[in-house]
Amino acid sequence: MRRLASPGWVASHLFAVAMVVLMANLGFWQLRRLDDRRADNARTAAAMSQAPSDIAAYLDTLGLPPEFTAVAATGAYLSGAEVRVGNRSSGGQPGVWLATPLELADGRAVAVVRGWVSRRSVVGLDDRSASPPAGQVVVAGLAFGSVDGGRVAETGPGETPEISRMDLDRFAEVSGVDVEDVWIRLRAQSPPQPEGLPEPVPDPDLTEGPHLSYAFQWFFFSAGAAVVYILILRRAVTGRQEPLATA
Repeated sequence: MRRLASPGWVASHLFAVAMVVLMANLGFWQLRRLDDRRADNARTAAAMSQAPSDIAAYLDTLGLPPEFTAVAATGAYLSGAEVRVGNRSSGGQPGVWLATPLELADGRAVAVVRGWVSRRSVVGLDDRSASPPAGQVVVAGLAFGSVDGGRVAETGPGETPEISRMDLDRFAEVSGVDVEDVWIRLRAQSPPQPEGLPEPVPDPDLTEGPHLSYAFQWFFFSAGAAVVYILILRRAVTGRQEPLATA
């Protein structure tokens, strides 16, 4: 029995307990992440479901809106300053977003991601027009902030400029239009697109992610490690007691 209290056995006990506690804590960490995800989803759903706020008035009174805030704007598209946002897929098909400055009544401009078109449309294999309607339009959508780290893609002469993400500094650089520090992802527009292009980008699917299943896995690993170690320890103790019983 004295061998069970040797430094090696003490280290084994401590290691086993530490692993059980660690895996249990990882399970609780995943549950906390699940709570955070649910709270974020609730805030996002609430922001998306509210009545759209006029973007010009919002900027003047409240500053930049939080992401996913429902907003509306009235103005005219500057179709000659349109920009593509590359590497955007929909339904497994490669394509781009079309982002166009919308000039408001006061002369300010807001970038509007009007939607997605396939690469077939980009290279002219779809006869439908994706050009924005002329004249005044009313748009409703979700507000987002600039995404840092955008890059300007190489395009041929006369081609629509393309950036890698909605980095508004890069957008202003290639479009030549000074836009506000917020962009709108279109949900509805009046008048609508004449031929259905571009396709509006769907709202996010507010799932809870894998956190609950990960938590169960960590709790299972923790419980399994505890059971296995207890069985090993019991077997070791029994094995050391057998010679005493036969003496």
